[in-house]
Amino acid sequence: MPGPGRRPMAVEFKQDSILDWLLETQEKSTIEDVTRHGCSGGTISELIYYADTSAFYEKYKEEIWRRLSDMADDLGCDSILHLIVTFNGAKEVGSHLQLKNLLAWWAAEEVCRGICMDWDDDERATA
Repeated sequence: MPGPGRRPMAVEFKQDSILDWLLETQEKSTIEDVTRHGCSGGTISELIYYADTSAFYEKYKEEIWRRLSDMADDLGCDSILHLIVTFNGAKEVGSHLQLKNLLAWWAAEEVCRGICMDWDDDERATA
């Protein structure tokens, strides 16, 4: 048990994909809030601290880079780095740890957007 003012070890991300992790651990309202406000305000409690966003990045880095590559291709970006510099918060990145944080938040936000789009499609299909 951590002492006063100390946090336990970083969150363990056990699911095989970001999608699975979000659907298994987050409430629908949290996923919807992420699409409106992003992660930077602490919307997902497991992605607030660098230790946690770094652990998230390490667990899902292959998926994150695949998603980055797909988006860069879809948008016609010259490179993945050209895409990353357009992200909110990219100008504040001054270390590898901060880059992991930025990419963890971006990936969670992107997957949340996809989940909400799927929910909207499902609602339209049943209406």
